Amino acid sequence: MYYSKCNVGYVLRAEIGEEIQEALRQFAQAVNIKAAFYQGIGTLSQVELAFFCTDLKVYDRRFFNDEYELVSLMGNLSFVDDMIAPHTHVTLGDRNFQTFSGHLVRGVVSVTAEIVVTTIDIPLTRIEDPIMKFKGLISARRTHLKVDI
Repeated sequence: MYYSKCNVGYVLRAEIGEEIQEALRQFAQAVNIKAAFYQGIGTLSQVELAFFCTDLKVYDRRFFNDEYELVSLMGNLSFVDDMIAPHTHVTLGDRNFQTFSGHLVRGVVSVTAEIVVTTIDIPLTRIEDPIMKFKGLISARRTHLKVDI
């Protein structure tokens, strides 16, 4: 992976063969990022996506073994169990110009991945939500706003 520092954070380019989630984690660890949001485009293969089923409170996982246009990649970097971790969602396009999307578990760069990482000045953490059984994002500086519906 190549990266350059910029006014809002970093610009990254992942290389062919890099697993994008691991590359993002290693990058964040190397430059000591405490929290960030990111977006990108590119091409992926060997993709595993997940969809969180709220009724069962588990992820349904699917594997896609072709090459896909990475139409949109977006996510954040936060701490999970004291380690920086990417939380990424993607929209992928296939050879028939059909798109599908989900939570990115794994994806290997097959041409390139170009990502802008916007760092933020407050640490973010994910903790287990006791009701939904997933790790939700929190900030130490959070304020609760109760909205009546």
